[in-house]
Amino acid sequence: MEILVTAAIIGYIIYLRYYADLRNTSEQDLEKLQVGIKLYNSGQFSDALVFFTQYLQKEPKSSVAYLYQARCYRALGQLPTAIEALKTGESYDDTVADLHLEMGQILYDQQAYAEAFLEFDKAVFYSKGSQADAFEWRGLTRQKLQQLLEAEQDLERALTLRQSEVAGKSASGRASDTFFDRKLLSHAIVILVNSGLLLLVIKKAGVIHLPYLLAAIAAAVIGFLEPKKGWVLAILQAATLWIGYTFFTEAPQNSGTRELELFGLYGSIILTFIGSFIGGILKRQLAH
Repeated sequence: MEILVTAAIIGYIIYLRYYADLRNTSEQDLEKLQVGIKLYNSGQFSDALVFFTQYLQKEPKSSVAYLYQARCYRALGQLPTAIEALKTGESYDDTVADLHLEMGQILYDQQAYAEAFLEFDKAVFYSKGSQADAFEWRGLTRQKLQQLLEAEQDLERALTLRQSEVAGKSASGRASDTFFDRKLLSHAIVILVNSGLLLLVIKKAGVIHLPYLLAAIAAAVIGFLEPKKGWVLAILQAATLWIGYTFFTEAPQNSGTRELELFGLYGSIILTFIGSFIGGILKRQLAH
């Protein structure tokens, strides 16, 4: 039974990884384009342009690749080619907010404010109101169009989004600085209770299937609770099982029963590490 459960979990992970990726095409492309994006962000525009051009030869419908190709062209002063790349990207996927943001910035620089406003408005729409740059540029454009009240609202919205982003990063940084945080400690208490229950099952069950099944499920829960720190909880559960069995339980006199318990004990310990690893992978896949 425990083998079937583990096999089912592994099969589900494979399904999620290769057949049920819930990310849209643009999000998947961003992951594949990281090498070129890093080149662009570091100012190596010519090398980045080569990368994106080669990528588009393999994936000619990648709107995100066209976006970064256009940014490279723009940085290199090749504005008409940049505009052409943006238009091509929009023809394949008009919902990429940054395509409209980039086009709007070019039009703004050309003082074509009405056309720029339309692009920034699309950027706000397709980013679902979550992109500070889109609001800021739309606000600046509205100032040029003498829409002063609306411009002030856009600029205030941009400022609020940036403050929220900074606060979120700060909170994330504080959380990452503390390894043994309250969340991990609360999960550790749960694991201690579960380890006690599992040890009781090992001692009382007449077969190995029940402790193995419980260990596999508990280990998968460990991975879900702490996909990055699950190894700590796995060690805690394994150590609690071994220490509890060795020092706080009475060894059976019957050799067959003793071997059955030891088989259940060490099998459960092994399943704890395997299951927590699988549970962590599954949680990360679901997070995508």
